[in-house]
Amino acid sequence: MDDTILVQLAELAKPFNKIGIKPVICGGLGIYLCFRNSQGAARSMIRATNDIDLMITKEMVLEHSRRNAIAEIITQELEYVVREDSRHFRFEKPPNQQLDILAQPMNEFEMRENRVKFVKSKLHGHLTEEARFIDEDLRTIILPTDKTDDNIEVQLPSPANLLILKLCAFEDRDNNNEQERSQAHAYDIYITAMLANLEDYREGQRFLARHKDWNIIQRVASIVNDKFHSVDQPGWQRVLEASNFYPNVNTH
Repeated sequence: MDDTILVQLAELAKPFNKIGIKPVICGGLGIYLCFRNSQGAARSMIRATNDIDLMITKEMVLEHSRRNAIAEIITQELEYVVREDSRHFRFEKPPNQQLDILAQPMNEFEMRENRVKFVKSKLHGHLTEEARFIDEDLRTIILPTDKTDDNIEVQLPSPANLLILKLCAFEDRDNNNEQERSQAHAYDIYITAMLANLEDYREGQRFLARHKDWNIIQRVASIVNDKFHSVDQPGWQRVLEASNFYPNVNTH
């Protein structure tokens, strides 16, 4: 993993920590951080990513002052600007820093076109139905930094929640014939399943038991059965097409 994105994450997380918030990091970076201390060959196969997926949870934004503070951190203190192809939930800053804002479902805010509006015309979140229970089993880690006096903390979803997010993302991209994006999601699913340990599995089983009637559980079970059940199905095909799956092969 390129240290540049870890520097970007530390820059983002530090002012969040100052207002009492530990950012919840999803996506490929969340998977890297979740399994960064794993042992064995699979650890080196975690794919690189160049963007940060920040999940906004209800606890972060119920207080008016805190959601305004989050908006100010992103748009003023850190000087992110809204991407031209989005509406206040995808940000960027030079030279090549990308920040996507996701949101678990919450009825306290206006929602329109799959966006949750936290601060109008300033900060929205992409509504992510499969993140409804993202705040269960969160893990807090301290970011590695060059400064010994820094103690910067972020939170990561459980492997079960990471898999749910990635399975839904894979299906969406696969249904739209977006091969490159679906390949990245399929590979992340493979890595998460490979690196999860026995306690991760038991934690996931408890999570599934608590939410067995949740429609998203039925959805991801169908995705696994229809896309990843055998090696000739689309999910496994995308995994096998990923260059990271063959770490010892020189493609140049």
